[in-house]
Amino acid sequence: MARSSWNDIRARAGKFAADWEGETYEKGEAQTFWTEFLALFDIDRRRAGGYFEHAVKLAGGKQGFVDMFLPGKLLAEQKSGGRDLQKAQSQALSYLDGIPDVDLPQAIVSCDFQTFQVMTLETREVETFALADLPDHVRLFGFLVDQTSSRYVEQAPVSRDAAERMAKLHQALYDSGYVGHRLELLLVRLVFCHFADDAYIFERGSFEKYLQNRTHQDGSDVGPRLAKLFEVLNTPPEERSRTLDEELAAFPYINGGLFEEYQPMPDFDRDMRFQLLLTCRPDWSKVSPAIFGSMFQGVMDEDARHDVGAHYTSEENILRVIRPLFLDGLYREFEQIKRDPREGNRRSRLTAFHDKLASLGFADFAAGAGNFLIIAYRELRRLEHRVLAELQGSRVTLTDVGDLLKVRVEQFSGVELLEFPALIAQTALWLTDHQMNLEASQRFGMHYSRIPLTDGANIVHANALDIDWETVRPAAETNYVLGNPPFLGSRTMDKEQKAEVRKVAKGLPQAGFLDFVVPWYLLADKYTEKNPDIEVALVSTNSISQGEQPGIFWPRLLGNGQHINFAHRTFVWTNDAKGVASVHCVIVGFSRKRRKVKELYSYTDGRGEPILELVPSISPYLVAGDEYVVGNRQEQISGAPKMAFGNMAADGGNLLLTRAERDELIAAEPAAADWILPCVGSKEFINGLERYALWLDGVTPGQLRAMPLVRARVAANRELRAKSSRPKLADIPHLFAQITQRPENPFLVVPRTSSERREYVPMGFYEGGVVATDGVQTIANATRDLFAVLTSRMHMDWLRTVGGRLKSDVRYSKDVVYNNFVFPTVTDAQRERLVELGQAVLDARAESPDDTLADLYDPDVMPATLRRAHRNIDEYVDSLYRPEGFTSASERVAHLLHLHKQISASPSP
Repeated sequence: MARSSWNDIRARAGKFAADWEGETYEKGEAQTFWTEFLALFDIDRRRAGGYFEHAVKLAGGKQGFVDMFLPGKLLAEQKSGGRDLQKAQSQALSYLDGIPDVDLPQAIVSCDFQTFQVMTLETREVETFALADLPDHVRLFGFLVDQTSSRYVEQAPVSRDAAERMAKLHQALYDSGYVGHRLELLLVRLVFCHFADDAYIFERGSFEKYLQNRTHQDGSDVGPRLAKLFEVLNTPPEERSRTLDEELAAFPYINGGLFEEYQPMPDFDRDMRFQLLLTCRPDWSKVSPAIFGSMFQGVMDEDARHDVGAHYTSEENILRVIRPLFLDGLYREFEQIKRDPREGNRRSRLTAFHDKLASLGFADFAAGAGNFLIIAYRELRRLEHRVLAELQGSRVTLTDVGDLLKVRVEQFSGVELLEFPALIAQTALWLTDHQMNLEASQRFGMHYSRIPLTDGANIVHANALDIDWETVRPAAETNYVLGNPPFLGSRTMDKEQKAEVRKVAKGLPQAGFLDFVVPWYLLADKYTEKNPDIEVALVSTNSISQGEQPGIFWPRLLGNGQHINFAHRTFVWTNDAKGVASVHCVIVGFSRKRRKVKELYSYTDGRGEPILELVPSISPYLVAGDEYVVGNRQEQISGAPKMAFGNMAADGGNLLLTRAERDELIAAEPAAADWILPCVGSKEFINGLERYALWLDGVTPGQLRAMPLVRARVAANRELRAKSSRPKLADIPHLFAQITQRPENPFLVVPRTSSERREYVPMGFYEGGVVATDGVQTIANATRDLFAVLTSRMHMDWLRTVGGRLKSDVRYSKDVVYNNFVFPTVTDAQRERLVELGQAVLDARAESPDDTLADLYDPDVMPATLRRAHRNIDEYVDSLYRPEGFTSASERVAHLLHLHKQISASPSP
């Protein structure tokens, strides 16, 4: 009788699930339940030899009873609703010792009517699903109709799941004591063997069959079997023993150094063998190169990833680097050659272009698992295939395709700090080469495989900040440097990393503020001295294009003749590893060779497809405009009033008080009231919080003795400061550690940190008698016209571009943001108009006295009157800089940078 189709089985499974919904009673309905279940697959239990309550002998001579047993197929343990299925599964496993080998089932199912738990005995994999979801899982039971479960037949391409399988094997080996270099080398060899098994380097499936059929289930001989296989893979056929096992003799010679080094093999047990077999199951021939980074990240713990700043890049992000760096240009050149109407000339040009592709040199000095090099090689090979197809045309050739291919992995080099990813990168380049050879074979109709491997995949295991890049790949042989250096901020580096940055950045002032990525920029600049035609593209956190950093290192690069040829402005990082890195990134492409037209890519909210703008020049702030940066500046460039930090308490809570602490202190010591002032920091100002300060500037010893509780706080502060990194502050325990704002003066408050969601950073005025903390900046005796300009869109765009970030929140700096901001030159009438507009903002706020500034400046609920008042300022301030106004933030910042450059270039009066 013909078997029902899977569509029919799925339909019956849906009705079965509906019929048995809500059933929970084991004894009364179990046999009917399983009889109907088997009928889904056209199985008559009696005809198939199935049993209910099948007796088996257990360890110790006891007897057990299997609820439902179909010899050679299925063992089911049925429970009433809500019972522990894990316990039922353990019970079912105990029955196996009493079942003859010939009758051992392929799967164990524990079930409480509403939930199935299926264990495949070959792999010990367990899958749990609800009765209602049975139609979606019927193919798990393919073995019931003499078919392997579809999970085995329909192998999915390598995915994150496959990487996690390798990670589990890594963990099992690590836990057994097999660690370090030998473990990493073993994993890389296994990755290669998996790929070779599925991609016809080996006879398809021979590696998995070797493990399955030639090793004991207890795992005791897996290590020796692997050692022998690796020995064979490293031995040319003519040098192999004539009595070598035929199954081993069928494996090819691999070479390339991958199997050359001898390492003792681990001791496997039953579970470790299962883990190894599980890694065979995906179809590794369909591997995406990005999986290697994902696999590497999967076997590293979270702390280790952070220590090296490892973030593995998706193919999408890699293409954002390589397309504008070289790929788009090569394709444009190819398309232009194809349009040449003169056939002879076209063929000559195509041949020269093919030679050019084979001459290009690539280097990644932060190679990681090699993803950038792998994708770059893959795309270069695919372009080569197009060139060859154009050259071949419709003509039939008997030439070996291997003679046509010229692009080689030898054109790609890299440096990686950690050994395991360096091994992965080298192996992945070999595997990608084989993939591309298969693509060429299919395209040109003749099989080609570059086995044995060559030694050309040059990935050096070294510290890129110590090694001379010339020893890895001479600059004269390099056209492109690309990659994704480590993501570590200046405040998250360890002492060794900070020392490395200072060493590379020697001679740069304020090098301590630089992120860990900057040395790659500096070394790339040095590398291009010997070959000015080299073009560079690096992925970095967006901190390198804002705040203090551009003003520290870009002047050196610009002074050496570097130009930014393309850039991707801030976008949200995505990758193919588990636990996607939450990072905002930029891509900067630069060289000493200046492109005529620059490509600037921008994103909406950092996501989606970028918008391309063609511009004449790009600023290090990644806006269209002058190749110019600003640095820390001590005086305001336009002569505007001085901005100062708020006062730094450094008190451990001894000089700053909550409302309750203030009231309690005054109740006990009324004289203290004269020395307690309201204080304001960023949180207090924006969120309307109350805080107070013991402001003891001018207090006499006698007055302090008369206030024992106040004196106790001062004494506690002295003790705290004496043990701090600045013990001299213990000499003034009654005062704030740094006094930069005097409370007797009125002042404008500017929060140092504000949410990225706010369109405007809230600013405001305080009369005398208030202490500002170091959470804010202050301008004493500020005017309403100054307030208007500082709260304008012009200043906000400047802040978001040149200011720093605290996580993703904007960070206001007086030396970088305020002191470098070029104020418009205004008449008295214009100043009066600014005063009116500034007051309108304050009046609009006053209409909501019960709302905090956090409420008022929430973009979702901002009052219309307040929004309109700000818009009026925006339009008017724009017009003060130029009559036609501006259409974008980039335009405003570019204009401000141009004005700054003009002022800085002018001779001092």
